[in-house]
Amino acid sequence: MAPLDDRVLVELNRAAITAARPGITVPSLDLALADEFTGSRERTRQALRRLELSGRLISVRRDLAVIPDATGRITIDLPDLIQVVAPQPYLITGGKALQHHDLTDQHFFSTKVLVPRHITGFQYRGEQVEFSVARRDRIWGWQNGEGPELRTPEPQFATPERAIVDVLSHSRYGVSFSQAVTALKTAAERDTQFLTSLLACVRQFGEAATARRVGLLVDRLFGSESAKPFRELIGTWRSPVLLRTTGTNDGPVDATWHVVINANVVPEEVTV
Repeated sequence: MAPLDDRVLVELNRAAITAARPGITVPSLDLALADEFTGSRERTRQALRRLELSGRLISVRRDLAVIPDATGRITIDLPDLIQVVAPQPYLITGGKALQHHDLTDQHFFSTKVLVPRHITGFQYRGEQVEFSVARRDRIWGWQNGEGPELRTPEPQFATPERAIVDVLSHSRYGVSFSQAVTALKTAAERDTQFLTSLLACVRQFGEAATARRVGLLVDRLFGSESAKPFRELIGTWRSPVLLRTTGTNDGPVDATWHVVINANVVPEEVTV
């Protein structure tokens, strides 16, 4: 049966390349040609099981598998799989985006992805993908283009500013406060236009609590003149918000930004 298995693998490869996802097979879409050679879908599926047992096909989850190259190496990365399964628009954000932009030396084993509808997460090579449903108008800010109708050729990682705004806004992204502050400082020191991009991002994000946190950090790290444009975005309500969203209510309140300073904002001394 080996020649038959070989032919099924060839047809899976052919279908994957035709669909612009080389090395990644979606059997429900890719098996039609293989059925012509096996004689039935059941025989094709039997061949798939044998290919998986022999390591020539790596199952990721139901209806998704990776095809090793001719030498047996797995060349597909996690973002490549996300690009195949995630509905448009989607956004890879949080720690993985910071890591992608070299704004952290931390390796994150969980990838956070914003999507417009429910999709089941999966594990791949020891790493977890978690999909969070968000409104379509909240899914924006990736590196390679904009617009829900646009499928870019590369996985859609959040820009540095969008990733930083996300991780400062909520703990669900799995990035500590110290990592977020360090990423902000690094990005601004690396790019003289970063604070301008960050301001535009905060404005589009449209949450006063996040604008307060970001504004205070910019103020403390880069001075009041750099932070001045952020003040128009902090809203009119007076109740202070927590600087570190998972922290306690203990700490002084900054009267300008209406933020409870419950963490140290000096990158070398920030509290986790």
